[in-house]
Amino acid sequence: MRTLAGICLAGAVVGITVAGVGSRLAMMLLARLNPHATGVESDDGFTIGHLTLGGTLSLLGICFYIGLLGALVYAVVRSLMIGPRWFQLLSISIGPAVAVGGMLVHTDGIDFTTLDPAPLAVALFVLVPGLYALALTLLAERWVRDGGWCQRVQLKYAALPLLVFAPGFLLLVVVVPLVALWFALRWLRTTSGGAATLDHPAGAWLARAALTAVFVVSAVGLAGDITELG
Repeated sequence: MRTLAGICLAGAVVGITVAGVGSRLAMMLLARLNPHATGVESDDGFTIGHLTLGGTLSLLGICFYIGLLGALVYAVVRSLMIGPRWFQLLSISIGPAVAVGGMLVHTDGIDFTTLDPAPLAVALFVLVPGLYALALTLLAERWVRDGGWCQRVQLKYAALPLLVFAPGFLLLVVVVPLVALWFALRWLRTTSGGAATLDHPAGAWLARAALTAVFVVSAVGLAGDITELG
């Protein structure tokens, strides 16, 4: 509970600061470089060149919950990281950058066809999820390590960050399975048979192979979109 709460809080904080603020800064830069697009509605429903409090709060709210979902995914896969620390940080950043960037970049609409230069727009929205994953890893591991704040305070206080899911009822269809999977894996580790199964190298390498496959497919799709955008 303490570990999950610490990771979720880190995800919420990084979601707002890195994903939310970073996305807003990227949009502002692209709008500044494309004055002809001022007033045009982007593919995500934001008005290009118009910085409003409501629009900014909406973006930060979206990134807040995206940050939480990313944290849950990280909580499930963090044990799969291998190699020296620099390789762990590099791989945990590049993977989401390509996978999420591949979902954000598209060849229809106006975001990447009207806003110039297109390579800059692509780079910015690949960079943001990569920086999010890097910042999440550094902050979450700092908080959940032995001696970290969420390991020191009383459990009832450490678990409070989990309440941030309460307003996101529409996300429960995604959140509940991820949380259930995380707790199931933790419970299995308390049994001799489950621990032996989870610690078997074959299972971990199979999971890494699946993540690698997702990365490769996303990278190929992203490369195709970049080529088409020219």
